[in-house]
Amino acid sequence: MSHMLRVLSSLALICLTPVALAQTPDAASAPTARAADSRQCIGLVLGGGGARGSAHIGVLKVLERERIPICNLAGTSMGSIVGGLYAAGYSATELEAVLTNLDWTELFRDDPPREQLPMRRKDDDFRDLLNFELGVRDGRVVTPPGFIQGQKLTMLLRRLVLSTWDVHDFNELPIPFRAVATDISTGQPVVFKEGDLAMAMRASMSVPGAFAPLRLDDYMLVDGGIVDNVPVDVARQMGSDVLIVVDVGAPLGKRSDVELGNPVSVMSRMIDTLMRQKTESTLATLTPEDLLITPELGDMSSANFGNADSAVVIGEQAAEALVPELRRFSVSPEAYAAYKNQHRQRDFDPGLIKFVDVLVDSTASPRFVERSMAPNVGKPFDVDRIEQDIGSVYGRGNYQNIHYRPAERDSEYGIEVIPVDKPWGPMFAKFGLQINDNFNGYSDYQLSAQLTVTNLNTFGAEWRTNLWSGRVAGLRTEFHQPFGDFGHFYATPSLMTRTENVSLFEDNDEVAKYRVRRSIAALEAGYSPVPYWRLRAALVRGRVSGQRLIGDPVEFPTVKSDFAGVRMIADWDTLDNADFPTSGARVSLRYELYNKAAGGEVDSDVARLTGDWVWRWGAQKRYRLLMGLRMSSALDDNDDFIEAQDFLGGFLNLSGHAERSLVGNQTAFGRAVFFRRMGEDRLFSVPLFVGGSLEAGNAWRSKDLISADDLIYSGSVFAGISTFLGPLFLGYGHASDGANSWYLTFGSLLRPRETE
Repeated sequence: MSHMLRVLSSLALICLTPVALAQTPDAASAPTARAADSRQCIGLVLGGGGARGSAHIGVLKVLERERIPICNLAGTSMGSIVGGLYAAGYSATELEAVLTNLDWTELFRDDPPREQLPMRRKDDDFRDLLNFELGVRDGRVVTPPGFIQGQKLTMLLRRLVLSTWDVHDFNELPIPFRAVATDISTGQPVVFKEGDLAMAMRASMSVPGAFAPLRLDDYMLVDGGIVDNVPVDVARQMGSDVLIVVDVGAPLGKRSDVELGNPVSVMSRMIDTLMRQKTESTLATLTPEDLLITPELGDMSSANFGNADSAVVIGEQAAEALVPELRRFSVSPEAYAAYKNQHRQRDFDPGLIKFVDVLVDSTASPRFVERSMAPNVGKPFDVDRIEQDIGSVYGRGNYQNIHYRPAERDSEYGIEVIPVDKPWGPMFAKFGLQINDNFNGYSDYQLSAQLTVTNLNTFGAEWRTNLWSGRVAGLRTEFHQPFGDFGHFYATPSLMTRTENVSLFEDNDEVAKYRVRRSIAALEAGYSPVPYWRLRAALVRGRVSGQRLIGDPVEFPTVKSDFAGVRMIADWDTLDNADFPTSGARVSLRYELYNKAAGGEVDSDVARLTGDWVWRWGAQKRYRLLMGLRMSSALDDNDDFIEAQDFLGGFLNLSGHAERSLVGNQTAFGRAVFFRRMGEDRLFSVPLFVGGSLEAGNAWRSKDLISADDLIYSGSVFAGISTFLGPLFLGYGHASDGANSWYLTFGSLLRPRETE
């Protein structure tokens, strides 16, 4: 779908290209910072090309070695990022170090690392919902404007150019600079010669369909490559006498009936052809005094950032091949030393943060953002802390972007925070589908939907409703209200009704089946001062009933209980990933007190402990070990109170047994799961994992029946992949009591207790 969106957007804009180019605004002539013994202003033009644009750094390395001073610089897309950083004072070696240390996969994932997400968002990881949402606005269904909103990319660019925070005229940078973007509403190019350098670079790289357009002032901006991928004209308008032009655009692919066998491929080829024709037309304007460098990047994809270091080498080789021609631009060592002295990053030391201003124009919950960022006031400017705080706010899932920038007010320094609510909200819908099969007569499906209404007040309240159909059917609705000085406290009233079938087994044979219905009203209050732990308590009142569908009516009677009481829960979660974790831990300790004095029919205390710990090692940390523990105890051993019971059975939960086939008032379970990632860890790759497990546990009806001699030992082997529906596993399990089963199932390796 992203490819189709890019194709359609690009086609419309390219059709407007001749008009847009004719209307390109003239840039003010930049001051020409010529070296002392240079008679020419040498302009550098860096074209767009995504990951292929890393070759620009290799070219810059040769230019520096050959003592070639750059007077003006113009760039598009990836060329604007490399060019903007170089113009801000970075050397080619520093740019290469930045590139080498980047985690591109993480950079193009908007959410902060999972460890920084608020606990409420971490809970969502186990609701089996797709990581894609639709919006409902003004009665219409609205999709996000791009698969990547650019949150982390913008934060990275801000960090990299903090030294230029008070430079608004790009002529005043160490090297005068221009970035080219496209206004998608008019099809015209927008040449940035002033403003916010980080945002100018971000706008120039907004590939339509992949990145969301960036709204700045009255413009809706996307990738500048659509209308001017090699901005030769812009560099000339800056006053350059002679140009060094680097073209890293992908060549047209070879003709193939297979490649052109569908409408999307045909349209994509047409877009590439039009863009290439425009580029060739631009390059034809170069004079004999200009120099064109075209790195031989072959069929390297613009999305292949995993090979960006190879592109640097290819760029360096391309410039090396033209060294005899490049040397006519060289200056003396003394002149180049003077040039280098001015081409460096400025010092940046704003001291203490005296204020935090939250701009309210684009958000309905400014007070929440303000409270979350307030702890920075009075502290030194710490980029890591600021980014982490912003990441925690962004991690709530209500914002398209949250940016910040240093600011000065009355001779004091602080930061301005710019939160932008998701334009496809404020109502969001997510959906999920699960299908499970043990190839032995048991299969089920589960449909899920979640509807969330956000920013109901300035403090960030939201209303969420979950619907289930299939193995579990029902509805849960809640109102979540943060409060307190920093929003660390919250209150959440909720209502839930759900129905599911529960089978009972003896010697691996089904002997009874119940239709279990729950209806629960709760009022929960919680405290979570940091993203990785939370304390909460809830007053609950409800009814649970089990209607026998199959089984002996004497041995398996119908049961029903009204209950009321208090649940107290402590949670800890530092896992880096909920599907295939590589580090961290997740622990939940619960104590439930049900009492007749509170208005119920049951007196029962229940304790539950769930814990998972993960370690990793080996080359690229491919090997992972997950250790897990599950324990529960209904202290009163009330056989008729379903709410106090717990379940075992299923894949990685006493493998070999059917799903939730072991039930009791007392349960104990431990496991060790070893798994390894196969193949290369590349951007946009689909990871494959293989592994196995050793498990032990059982469920008992009462405490006096617990015995180590009754432990069931089991193990499994499996393969798993991460799909758009969630983790998918194919595995086989065998238990010491003879139970065995194949599994085709969706779900996390963690197998947490089902979300209430």
